[in-house]
Amino acid sequence: MDGYTLLGSFLLLFILFIYLTWFGFSVKVENEKEDESEIKINPYDKLPLHRKIIDKKNNKIKIIDLGNHILIIGFILAVIYVSLNVD
Repeated sequence: MDGYTLLGSFLLLFILFIYLTWFGFSVKVENEKEDESEIKINPYDKLPLHRKIIDKKNNKIKIIDLGNHILIIGFILAVIYVSLNVD
């Protein structure tokens, strides 16, 4: 198994992850379209700007939630490492 095979498998899995995330979100949006009969007010819209930056799902987090960003940066660094070490 050479570096290109490893790099290709990483890229394929990353694209599959993005596609599945997009597909799940689109299914959620379609389900919400069916429930449009009642008017909903999003309480998140009333928050001040400094509070919108903080993750709304977890009030204990005081800084921007960077979990996904760290994963993406780590994946990019892994791709760079593999591509530099390919013979």
